[in-house]
Amino acid sequence: MAAGSLRAGRRDVRVPVQGPREVAEVAGSLNSLADALAVSEARQREFLLSVSHELRTPLTAVTGFAEAIADGVASGPDAVRAGQTIQREAGRLSRLVEDLLELARLGADEFRLDVASLDMAALVRDCAEVWQLRCAREDVSLAVSAPPSPVLVAADARRLRQVVDGLAENALRVTPAGAPMVFALSSDGASASLSVRDGGPGLAPEDYPVAFERGVLNARYRDRRPVGSGIGLALVHGLVTRMGGTLTAGPAPEGGAAFTLTFPLTPTTVPLPHA
Repeated sequence: MAAGSLRAGRRDVRVPVQGPREVAEVAGSLNSLADALAVSEARQREFLLSVSHELRTPLTAVTGFAEAIADGVASGPDAVRAGQTIQREAGRLSRLVEDLLELARLGADEFRLDVASLDMAALVRDCAEVWQLRCAREDVSLAVSAPPSPVLVAADARRLRQVVDGLAENALRVTPAGAPMVFALSSDGASASLSVRDGGPGLAPEDYPVAFERGVLNARYRDRRPVGSGIGLALVHGLVTRMGGTLTAGPAPEGGAAFTLTFPLTPTTVPLPHA
């Protein structure tokens, strides 16, 4: 009866853990399954709510400005500004949909990666050139620690750049003017680690373990600070995992959060001091 109730969608069903050992073990397993399903479905609802919230904002802007142009309310320079807003918000919608599609494709067998040896230090320097300008516009200082010698790892260059850009976007979003952001690359002789750190408000200790679960941080923080869609961190975590690396979250010495991605070194890389 309990299994049938679970199959029918009830998540409040619990079975007394009693009787012979085998029966008690089955009862305990059913209860654990019910708990896991309840948590998973609650997080799925949170994720859908966060995505709906992110979609609603640009859709409202596009609809409002399009109506202003169509009704003749906006004309001349106002129509130009309205068109620019529509273009910007449409781009935001496009990126959100693309992230959703990529997140869905990550688990599919046909998701392809072009893994090859690449210089992680060079990639960090290239990223830093772009993000120095972005940070300067927000009055945020970007400190970069990357060695002049190659740090070779096996990864997909385009996807790894996507990961670093995603982490930097997340960091800049929460870093206030005058606070620092950091790219720090180091190795221990066996692996290379890149830490993207920010001087923002950080996360509650209990939030670091769930930082990469879809929509969780968005649901918890969207009423308190600027947040993303809840998709970005899940996507970069999935990409790093598919490439054979790890991505972890923790507190940063700058006061905010640190997101650290780690890949095994190829044999020719010289160990570097930790940053």
